[in-house]
Amino acid sequence: MPLQPHLIAEAQARISRSAHKSPGAEELINYFVGQIVGSMKHVKSVRSVIDELVHEYAATMERLDALGEE
Repeated sequence: MPLQPHLIAEAQARISRSAHKSPGAEELINYFVGQIVGSMKHVKSVRSVIDELVHEYAATMERLDALGEE
């Protein structure tokens, strides 16, 4: 992943230069998102994502505390 921008930089530069000339090239302008994109089914608000992170963190800390008490 850290090298991906280097691998596609030339192609992205060509696409960007051509985007104003060709609607097809304009559709190619994007940014890679990784394999997780296949599991994206709907749009979430930032608030809901942060709420999920906070709740998951709290649940994890509770589980860790319980492990420490054993």
